[in-house]
Amino acid sequence: MGCMSQCAKYFLCFFNFVFFVAGGAALAVGIWLIADRNSFTNLIGKIDQTEILTKTDADVISMIAYILIVVGALTFVVSFLGYCGAMFESRCLLCVYGILLLLVLILQCIVVGLAFGLKGDAEKETQNFLKSTIKHYAASEDRTETVTLAWDGIMTQLHCCGVDNYEDFRDSANWAGTGKRVPEACCIMENGLLKDSNCPLSPTMANSYYQTGCYKAIITTIEENVAIVIGVAAGLVFVELLVIVLALYLACCYWRPQHVYRCVELPIKE
Repeated sequence: MGCMSQCAKYFLCFFNFVFFVAGGAALAVGIWLIADRNSFTNLIGKIDQTEILTKTDADVISMIAYILIVVGALTFVVSFLGYCGAMFESRCLLCVYGILLLLVLILQCIVVGLAFGLKGDAEKETQNFLKSTIKHYAASEDRTETVTLAWDGIMTQLHCCGVDNYEDFRDSANWAGTGKRVPEACCIMENGLLKDSNCPLSPTMANSYYQTGCYKAIITTIEENVAIVIGVAAGLVFVELLVIVLALYLACCYWRPQHVYRCVELPIKE
């Protein structure tokens, strides 16, 4: 086998070994969450000193666990085929691996095409979904839910308030009786504290972001980083195409004479 074939073989082995380990780790975490959620959340809480997982709804964690199991299992199996095909020079495994990756690439292209084709409908559905989650926003600390943590994180990081503006919080039954107009996460912070302590009761353009919608802020953030998004997408497609080409190239190289049945002439007895 030539130098190019050797390089392709070891590149595929290394590439698939990395994803084999990553897929196995994702699969293990998913199974761990299903089997014993409390021990995992307690471990993560000790590592990063946060309580985000302990405050997350059990149904949400279960959904995350099942996603990890499915994605981890698929990554584990596909990368295992690629690694074994390259390491043991199996033409059959490499062909199956290349075809599976090609199907994944085609599905990605279809999803991107549908996203652009149905952009208007997708934007409307996204806004409706975000507004439906705000209805479950909890005001008091003892009723903190996943929705509250997620929205507080979004509003703090993107300097926004609600989907369109602060009035979206009026749809939350948990928020209605607090007397506050906006959550603290909508207010301007200085050194981790509210710039104006009256902001939740009396928000203004000077002490809060109460008129800035998070949907618009998200779109703006994506547009500002569109070059990075395109670069990452192009890089992903390039790597996938490279791996598919190398896998099929090696499959052709591994077509050896021992795979072909040879006829052996037997001596004829007189």
